[in-house]
Amino acid sequence: MDIDREKLLKKYKKASDSLITLKEALASMQYVVPVAQCAQQDPEKMYRIYRDSLIQRFEYTFDTSWKYLSDYLRAQGIFIAVPSPKTTFRESLKAKILSADEVRLALEMVDDRNLTTHGYDQALIEEISKKIPAYAQILETVLQKTRI
Repeated sequence: MDIDREKLLKKYKKASDSLITLKEALASMQYVVPVAQCAQQDPEKMYRIYRDSLIQRFEYTFDTSWKYLSDYLRAQGIFIAVPSPKTTFRESLKAKILSADEVRLALEMVDDRNLTTHGYDQALIEEISKKIPAYAQILETVLQKTRI
């Protein structure tokens, strides 16, 4: 099935825009304590709110990015029989979009994305939130190397 260039451009824009919001959420994490203090709020409670927002933005950015990448690969003639995040990232290695190390991290990102959706354990979410800067870098690399 051919991928319409216009549709691909829209998916690229959606993925790029979501990455921008993810980066904004990452940047805002450093201001949680000062904001909480100014607002006379509990810093721990506010941190959890910001962190949960970061997780939501990660999930959305992940989803828009892997789906865009899947369509991009198809447009490049790389057919993925059953598109899934892991298969798509593995194919990105063959297409020389990501390195082997980046694909390993991307596969870990897929697992973490699934964990944020299906199991909400505070310690697990905290651990995953600390990996998001590296995940954002992988997604940025994908978008930079597939820019239309």
